[in-house]
Amino acid sequence: MRRKRYGLSPAVAPNPDRELADARACIDRGDEAAALKRLDRARRGYLKKRDPAGLEHLLVLADVLQADHERVRIGRDNLYYAIKQNLRQESRRQAQEQRVPWHDPYPDLQAPSEHTRIAVTRGVKFWIAVAVVLAVALSGAIVLAVALSSSSETEVTVRLVNDTGAAVKVRGCDDQSCTTTWMHADLDPGLRTERNVPADDLVDEFRVKQPGQAESCLPLLVHDGYLSAGGFTPVTLVARLSQATPCPGSTVRPTPAREQGL
Repeated sequence: MRRKRYGLSPAVAPNPDRELADARACIDRGDEAAALKRLDRARRGYLKKRDPAGLEHLLVLADVLQADHERVRIGRDNLYYAIKQNLRQESRRQAQEQRVPWHDPYPDLQAPSEHTRIAVTRGVKFWIAVAVVLAVALSGAIVLAVALSSSSETEVTVRLVNDTGAAVKVRGCDDQSCTTTWMHADLDPGLRTERNVPADDLVDEFRVKQPGQAESCLPLLVHDGYLSAGGFTPVTLVARLSQATPCPGSTVRPTPAREQGL
């Protein structure tokens, strides 16, 4: 049985411009968690259409989010990171097609937990966002007509290794609250388990429980790991359960198995 897709978005947006407008509506009514889902759906749509202008518009609109809640802040930072990685990927592709040297647009891009942002007043953000939505609506007519295949159609293998020295229970969660799960595994010390997940999953959330201890979180940056492995399949990405931290947890980028000899 195929696992349920999850993360900030369950699927590629069929109309990223509409998702962007819906995200603006969610922000207006104060539902920033829903806005994040819409923005990530738009990101996937623009990535599939190979539309860097659309991706850049997302960066501006994402900055409208106040992110007063911790989970929204984490989600927003992860979204920033994914968009910039997608823009980096697209710029590399264009350089290869044009046979020109590639210049990294984000040479200092670091892990989401290390990102900082410039404070902008809410009024200024509002008018910027209005301009973005209008610009996107006008540019929709000139978006590339041919939608080429993207990582949304690709799966990678995530391998979880129990290096804790104790028996553990592992759950794969459909969202950060882990109210529903898609995977359960009991691992004795030294054992491992594998699951196939979509390569464009932004963050896949796992919960780790050792006897007598509180449950810890292991949020994996799957898409980031996939890109760091070269963006090719098949690939197996490895994470160690000892990397889990108190919930909501610090994001971890899984590394290719070939680099760890696992």
